[in-house]
Order: sequence, then structure tokens, then C-alpha cells
Amino acid sequence: MILDKELQKVTRRAVVGRRHVDKLIKVWRRTGEETWVLIHTEVQGNREADFPRRLYTYHSRLTDRYNRPVATFVVLTDDHPNWRPVRYEHALWGCRALLEFPSIKLLDYRDRTAELEASPNPFALVVLAHLAATATRRDPAARLEHKIGLTRRLYRLGLERDAILSLYAFIDWVLALPDALEEDYHQCIQAIEEAEHMQYVTTAERIGIQKGRKEGRKEGRKEGRKEGRKEGRKEGRKEGRKEGEVAMLLRLIARKFGPPTEPVRERIERADPETLVEWSDRILTAQTLDEVLH
Repeated sequence: MILDKELQKVTRRAVVGRRHVDKLIKVWRRTGEETWVLIHTEVQGNREADFPRRLYTYHSRLTDRYNRPVATFVVLTDDHPNWRPVRYEHALWGCRALLEFPSIKLLDYRDRTAELEASPNPFALVVLAHLAATATRRDPAARLEHKIGLTRRLYRLGLERDAILSLYAFIDWVLALPDALEEDYHQCIQAIEEAEHMQYVTTAERIGIQKGRKEGRKEGRKEGRKEGRKEGRKEGRKEGRKEGEVAMLLRLIARKFGPPTEPVRERIERADPETLVEWSDRILTAQTLDEVLH
């Protein structure tokens, strides 16, 4: 059971400056006991000096609110190999408070890609996508190759349709491509779907591209000339891709930071495609909406 709103209520009362809420989940033990525990998962994308203290505050508040065991787990997605927080401790006059928390660094999996590729666990695919995004920031062609390969692997995991769509949306988001390569990607995925006998309406961006193609054909027919049709399709595809990028970014913002305000929506809708891609890249590790849109 997801308890994110409850976590927000708790952390708003904490007095530690900035607060970034990730996931709070209620689970039951496999033994079938009626008792339940709370799992607090924190995904941290950048080095933060006060990070351990913030976790200690969350852990303390949750324990106090629910009077239940709380397990805090940390996933580090930053690029600093030596930053590995695992505990918080403070002491005064013989009184000591301590929180130790398990953490995992995705950077450590760079040399374990073969293990990840062989794993049937869907989260292995998530880690592969993150590593590919980090490794191909300045190499769009390599990013396209990784994106196609990961999507093909996703389709062969044998997951339920909803799970495939969710993971597809994550891959499509984290491995954003320039417009020209994005179109190549969607053509390849359509071919994969036909070969695998799987047809999915996968993302808002694909819907936007299809809409753009229709707009382009309509504009071309108006011109009545071959060149006019070609230019119309080109502009339509461009507009369609932008609409898809806008819709996807708004959806990701809503999931991570809550429903966007009207000024934020207007700013995103006015942004050019390059800026939209840049903002979509930032949202993976950003802790606040300001960090995404600055």
C-alpha cells in the first residue's frame, strides 16, 4: 500500500530546511502475521551534505506517528563514486542517537551489465536504462542503440501489459533522443512490435507523432504540391513530437512533484523541443521542480 501522502504530512512538520519526499509503503510479513511494517525508500540523485540527517528526521517522525517498525532504504543515482552515506549519528553529554540505513549505488553496476541483462527482474531493466542514460549523455547514436535494445528486452520479459507500458514510459523518458533519432526509434519499435506480435499504444509522445503526421498530410493537401505536402508533414511531425514531449513531461512532474500549477504548464507548453528534452533529462535526479526548470 502506497502512503506517499502520509509521508508528505509527516515530513512537512520536520524542521530541517528543504524536504524531498520519495516513497512510503506499507507491507505485510510473509509469515502472515497481522502486524505490518513501513518501508521508506529514498532515491537520491545528487550529493547532499545534510542527507543522512534528513533521513534520520523522516525515520523518527514516521516511527512517532505510526508506532510501527520503519525500514529506510536508499538508492543513490548520483555520479560521485566516493559519496556513500550509510548512517547518521549525533551525541551530546553521553546521549547518542544513531540511524544506520542500507544503501545501494547504481554506479556500482557499470561493470555488471551482463548480470543485469540476464536477470528477469524488471528493476534490472530500470538500472540498465539509468546506466545507459549516464553513459550516453553526449552520444545520441549510442543512446538510440541502447534505447532500442532495452525496449526489445522489455517486450521479451513476459510482463503484464500495464507493467510493460510503465517501463516503456520510463525508458522513453530517461533515454530522450533528438527529434530525428526519436523518429528512427519509434519506427524500430513498431517493427519490433510487429515481429513480436505485440501492439501497444505506448506513450503520449507516440500519440503526438501520429497526430503530427496527420496534420502534416492535411497541410500538404492544402498546398496541392508535392513540396507543400513534404513541408507540411515535416512541420506536423515536429509539432506532434513537441506535444508528446509536453504531455510526457507534465505527467512525470505530476508523478514526482504533484500536479503542476497553471504557470508551470504554460511555461512548459511555450518551451522549445530542445529545452523540453533537457528538462526531461534533469527530472531523473532533480529533487525539486525548480531544479528541473531553472
